[in-house]
Amino acid sequence: MQVDTRYHPSPDQLAVASAMDESLASLLPLSRLHAAQVEDAQTWSSLEEIGIFGIGLREDQGGSGLGVVEEALIVRQLGQRLASPAVLATVASAHAMSAKGMHGRRVAAAWRRADRVLVVEDAGTDLVLVRDEAGAALYDRGSCSARTIDSRLWLAELREALVTGAPAAHLDASESLRLRLLDAAALAGIAQGALEMAVAYAGLREQFGRPIGSFQALKHHCANMAIAARCARDQTNFAAVALDEGREDTVLQVESALFVAGTAAIENAGKNIQIHGGIGFSDEADPHLLLKRAQLLLTIAGGLEAASERIANTKAGW
Repeated sequence: MQVDTRYHPSPDQLAVASAMDESLASLLPLSRLHAAQVEDAQTWSSLEEIGIFGIGLREDQGGSGLGVVEEALIVRQLGQRLASPAVLATVASAHAMSAKGMHGRRVAAAWRRADRVLVVEDAGTDLVLVRDEAGAALYDRGSCSARTIDSRLWLAELREALVTGAPAAHLDASESLRLRLLDAAALAGIAQGALEMAVAYAGLREQFGRPIGSFQALKHHCANMAIAARCARDQTNFAAVALDEGREDTVLQVESALFVAGTAAIENAGKNIQIHGGIGFSDEADPHLLLKRAQLLLTIAGGLEAASERIANTKAGW
């Protein structure tokens, strides 16, 4: 490996992502998820107006002309604010749709296990991104008939679908790798969101006349969460830079990012509920939202075991 290998985003790239986060903060408050599990029409329109769905597309394709690093940084912010799986799937499908002249359409997320296809329902979508161990492909919604199998436990309406007909587009190997990077970025965002929520509550809630964050046991929990969130963020950044530069270690970095970020998201979301105590388990509070969304996104991405196997089978490239 060369000495001048870069692992971190540049200050300019971080500044672009920071500017976008100011808009996302007002568009995607967590409180919205207590009323609806998907984004409303106004939110979709606002996300389109600020360029979320064309981050990585060239300007002549109607995009912003930014790179993979900026895209991953912004998707991490979307993950932290629990953007719907359809929003994330639409961002991730932008290149495949542009190549087929379908840019501007909305995409639902789905995954295949054996003969079953489960779709995260979103009425505003007209394409479905179906993922399995072999890769991912886009299908028209008209080719998917479905029945609801759950509408409560996963912070989503899950429908079992029968997918028929040929796909409208396939994601090639590079697009599939980028898709897993964006999975990692969204999960890293959830890990960070859980950390910030836990720290804020630990400084606010008092017992015995002191903030509970002053107790050693909770300090340890928050410190471990901070380390996990930092590792998820840094590994995702490493992977994004490697993919942007076309480095030989790209596959290893991306697969590692998905494993590290997925682990951090699940563990931090669980610790956040624990730090909140009894209220953390209540439906009216926010902590359970992060755990449910982390579980859903990780399942769509194929799970930690599959990521671990891919890491074991990946040549380092250095």
